[in-house]
Amino acid sequence: MKDIVTQLRANSECLAPSIMLEAADTIERLREERDEARRRYCRGFTDFCPNPAHDELTLEEAAMEVAKSFGWACFEGATHEK
Repeated sequence: MKDIVTQLRANSECLAPSIMLEAADTIERLREERDEARRRYCRGFTDFCPNPAHDELTLEEAAMEVAKSFGWACFEGATHEK
Protein backbone atom coordinates (compact mmCIF):
# COMPACT_ATOMS: atom_id res chain seq x y z
CA MET A 1 0.00 0.00 0.00
CA LYS A 2 1.38 3.39 -0.96
CA ASP A 3 1.79 6.07 1.66
CA ILE A 4 -0.90 8.77 1.47
CA VAL A 5 1.72 11.55 1.52
CA THR A 6 3.45 10.05 -1.52
CA GLN A 7 0.12 9.80 -3.33
CA LEU A 8 -0.85 13.37 -2.49
CA ARG A 9 2.47 14.72 -3.72
CA ALA A 10 2.39 12.59 -6.90
CA ASN A 11 -1.12 13.74 -7.80
CA SER A 12 -0.68 17.39 -6.82
CA GLU A 13 -0.03 18.48 -10.41
CA CYS A 14 -3.36 17.07 -11.63
CA LEU A 15 -5.70 17.96 -8.80
CA ALA A 16 -5.73 21.16 -6.75
CA PRO A 17 -1.97 21.44 -6.16
CA SER A 18 -2.12 23.80 -3.19
CA ILE A 19 -4.62 21.64 -1.29
CA MET A 20 -2.80 18.38 -2.06
CA LEU A 21 0.60 19.73 -1.02
CA GLU A 22 -0.80 21.38 2.09
CA ALA A 23 -2.48 18.11 3.09
CA ALA A 24 0.79 16.19 2.57
CA ASP A 25 2.72 18.74 4.65
CA THR A 26 0.10 18.59 7.41
CA ILE A 27 0.18 14.79 7.53
CA GLU A 28 3.99 14.81 7.78
CA ARG A 29 3.90 17.41 10.57
CA LEU A 30 1.25 15.48 12.50
CA ARG A 31 3.18 12.23 12.15
CA GLU A 32 6.31 13.88 13.53
CA GLU A 33 4.32 15.35 16.45
CA ARG A 34 2.77 11.92 17.11
CA ASP A 35 6.16 10.21 17.03
CA GLU A 36 7.67 12.80 19.39
CA ALA A 37 4.77 12.28 21.82
CA ARG A 38 5.28 8.52 21.60
CA ARG A 39 9.03 8.86 22.23
CA ARG A 40 8.35 11.01 25.31
CA TYR A 41 5.78 8.52 26.58
CA CYS A 42 8.19 5.60 26.12
CA ARG A 43 11.01 7.43 27.88
CA GLY A 44 8.70 8.42 30.74
CA PHE A 45 7.23 4.95 30.98
CA THR A 46 10.73 3.49 31.24
CA ASP A 47 11.71 6.06 33.88
CA PHE A 48 8.67 5.52 36.13
CA CYS A 49 7.93 1.82 35.54
CA PRO A 50 11.25 0.04 35.89
CA ASN A 51 11.43 -3.36 34.25
CA PRO A 52 14.09 -5.83 35.38
CA ALA A 53 14.50 -6.89 31.74
CA HIS A 54 15.60 -3.32 30.96
CA ASP A 55 18.24 -3.10 33.71
CA GLU A 56 21.16 -3.56 31.34
CA LEU A 57 19.83 -1.18 28.68
CA THR A 58 20.33 2.56 28.41
CA LEU A 59 17.23 4.70 28.93
CA GLU A 60 16.98 5.18 25.16
CA GLU A 61 17.29 1.44 24.46
CA ALA A 62 14.67 0.63 27.09
CA ALA A 63 12.36 3.28 25.62
CA MET A 64 12.82 1.69 22.19
CA GLU A 65 11.81 -1.67 23.68
CA VAL A 66 8.66 -0.08 25.13
CA ALA A 67 7.85 1.41 21.70
CA LYS A 68 8.41 -1.96 20.08
CA SER A 69 6.01 -3.60 22.55
CA PHE A 70 3.32 -1.15 21.37
CA GLY A 71 4.22 -1.72 17.71
CA TRP A 72 5.35 1.90 17.34
CA ALA A 73 8.15 2.89 14.95
CA CYS A 74 8.73 6.28 16.55
CA PHE A 75 12.50 5.98 17.02
CA GLU A 76 15.02 6.50 14.22
CA GLY A 77 15.47 3.35 12.19
CA ALA A 78 12.52 1.50 13.77
CA THR A 79 10.38 -0.56 11.39
CA HIS A 80 7.77 -2.25 13.58
CA GLU A 81 4.81 0.15 13.13
CA LYS A 82 1.44 -1.64 13.28
